[in-house]
Amino acid sequence: MIVRQTYLKNLQQRLDVQAVLVLNDSDMLVPFREGIFYFVVVNEPHADGKIRRMLFQEQVIIEQQISTWQLEKGVICGLDERLAEMLRRAEIVWDKEHYMKQMKLRLASLSSSLQKKHICKEYSQILRFFHETKEFLQQGMMLDAHHSAIQTIHYLARLIVYEAGDHPQPALWTQVKQIDPSIYKLYEELSFNAEALEKRIELLVLAIEFWIASRTKESVRYLVELMETKSGPWRLEELMNHPMIQEAEIEIPLVIDKMLQRLLIQEIVCKEGGNGDRETGFILMG
Repeated sequence: MIVRQTYLKNLQQRLDVQAVLVLNDSDMLVPFREGIFYFVVVNEPHADGKIRRMLFQEQVIIEQQISTWQLEKGVICGLDERLAEMLRRAEIVWDKEHYMKQMKLRLASLSSSLQKKHICKEYSQILRFFHETKEFLQQGMMLDAHHSAIQTIHYLARLIVYEAGDHPQPALWTQVKQIDPSIYKLYEELSFNAEALEKRIELLVLAIEFWIASRTKESVRYLVELMETKSGPWRLEELMNHPMIQEAEIEIPLVIDKMLQRLLIQEIVCKEGGNGDRETGFILMG
């Protein structure tokens, strides 16, 4: 206790330190099994990710710095999930002007724009792994198909959590069981059903295929709203290189292909080359 008080006193004397948090040593997210883990929030934009392992009066202390700039950006664009969960669980032991108390509340809330971005990202990952699942299934590669099926339903679970206005937690399936028992049941059937593995995967494919077909429009609102900012067609390269898309890490080709199938967008010729080639672009329908 004396070591902790002395360490905190030293931090409080630093002008750049805004808050100090400690993560319980029994928490599963603690990156080191030995020592006390502290977050030090500083008014220094280049401090992010700095981590020190120290001996302070023979006590092991792990100190990770995070800047107020990164936290403010995280409120708008989202914070790394593991970091966000660690901060949520960490206890505030010193807080100048109640900054961190207010920041925790802001990070816990999910703005409409951030929610739509996360949903679109998770939806694109569902499409990616669902495509892999069907390909491996057709080729008779059951273990590979099973791995991709697990990934598919994992991203579906994350999307369900975001739709509910929450952030995915480490115990994701415990969380999903409370939000949507039907999705939890799908995961249970894939994991524990007595049917042959191939049959379990086939049943999951049918369920996911129906879900994708019925939820495309709601899941791509983030991309639709971006496309609405321009009256003309969007070229594929233009969409893929857009900062909002790159930052969100959305698999654009897969999403565009599904939007074409669902008649949410139309493909038109936007540029004709001298060799008879024609570049196409996409416009919103309706």
